[in-house]
Amino acid sequence: MIGQKFILLDEVDSTNNYTAKLLSEGKMAHGTVILADKQTAGRGQRGNSWHSASGKQFTGSIYAVTAFLSVERYWYLNLAVALAVQETIQRFISPDVQIKWPNDVLVNDKKIAGILIETQWNSGSIVGAIIGVGINLQQESELPSSCSISEFTDQEMETLEIARQLAVLLELQFERLRQGNWTAILNDYHALLWKKDVLIDARIENDWQQGYIRGIDGIGNLLFEINGEEQSFGLKEISFSY
Repeated sequence: MIGQKFILLDEVDSTNNYTAKLLSEGKMAHGTVILADKQTAGRGQRGNSWHSASGKQFTGSIYAVTAFLSVERYWYLNLAVALAVQETIQRFISPDVQIKWPNDVLVNDKKIAGILIETQWNSGSIVGAIIGVGINLQQESELPSSCSISEFTDQEMETLEIARQLAVLLELQFERLRQGNWTAILNDYHALLWKKDVLIDARIENDWQQGYIRGIDGIGNLLFEINGEEQSFGLKEISFSY
């Protein structure tokens, strides 16, 4: 079960790195949650960094055994994790929380959380995943593209309480994965997908084009409609400003 064990750290370079180290030493069990009060060299999608100051960000990693997922269905893990993070944040604030493909979580078009999932392979099969999650609890900078939970609530944010909420919601999503509830997971993701069916500018091959986000295709890529034609784009093939 996810959340069966918590490891609390004062400071670490990256909770994902720390999790990987314990895993290599045979000291990591399914569902273990690693939390750090301060992270000095966190990583995000597209090679971005994610640093955290003490008490201002939630930074944690969860190790999950995912051998039950086939390689063909593995991309559903990204959807399930994003749904769990979205719901965790939504429980603390009233504005709508949306998911920006593939693994950012936004409020009012500003980033409030990010996810980095690193897969673990063995003999050509994916056996596990290190799920890194960063959530802005308090604003650390004046970046116009980011926001924090503290902007939307006066409630005191306890990192451990957020972690417990996230663990419960991740376990629920993992049960859906185990049961093969693919359509329900995809429908839920589409319902929360940022800018879905809204005319938006996208950067494709160093050129800006207008179109519509239509959803996720059968391999986890983004469907983006340009001039009436839906096209499929991978992680580094399309980007948006926000």
